[in-house]
Amino acid sequence: MSEPSFEEDQRELEAIVERLERGDVELEELAQLWERGELLCRRLAAELERAQGKIEELGRQLDVSPLDREK
Repeated sequence: MSEPSFEEDQRELEAIVERLERGDVELEELAQLWERGELLCRRLAAELERAQGKIEELGRQLDVSPLDREK
């Protein structure tokens, strides 16, 4: 089984947040949902950091000084 996509994790986290905001969960389930939400949040944040690093690296690779452009 493959890892869920970023979007799938995000949808699951949003569903968890909605349930927690409604307040219709028992204490034991609340603890489980909170724990799962934290895991998803950490995973999503790590994925965003990796993407940001890739974008910054691409930006550095594409960054050409104005003097280099004139040549």
